[in-house]
Amino acid sequence: MDVQTKQIVIDSMEGFSLPRYRELPGVGLYLEQVVQFVNTVTAPLGLAPLTGSMVGNYVKQGLIESPAKKRYGADQLAYLIFITITKNVLSIENLRLFISMQKQTYDVFVAYDYFCEQFELALDYAFGRIESLEDTGVTVSEEKAMLRYCTIATANVAYLGKCFDAVRVRAAAEE
Repeated sequence: MDVQTKQIVIDSMEGFSLPRYRELPGVGLYLEQVVQFVNTVTAPLGLAPLTGSMVGNYVKQGLIESPAKKRYGADQLAYLIFITITKNVLSIENLRLFISMQKQTYDVFVAYDYFCEQFELALDYAFGRIESLEDTGVTVSEEKAMLRYCTIATANVAYLGKCFDAVRVRAAAEE
């Protein structure tokens, strides 16, 4: 990949950040609104979009709680953002185990905000905006180490996807 194309890839994620838990909608959202919200948040990553049927399957599989009166709250949105981002590197069974482990150690808002921080750092590292990936937080646990490696893998998948997209665009322009 040439220098110009690589810079386009790096710039494609400039300013990307995930909404923190307190920034998630405070009112319950209907399924269509949930899908639109999550897809808007994750679109810059180039991931497969979330669909209503996927949300229904995640509820059936116990990854997220059923909606209350057909409305999904902040906890469910946080889980759906996490699932949408990490499903490319974690199986459904491993997602279920990861969420179960999280529920035993941290509240959703703490775990989700920590995920956001770790993922954004991993993206900065994968896209070459920082030179090293330092540990964050004050506690050390196997769960945090697993999340760190999950975010690194996911960020690398996003980086590769952007590289392939840029190569395709360059090849199409040259034709």
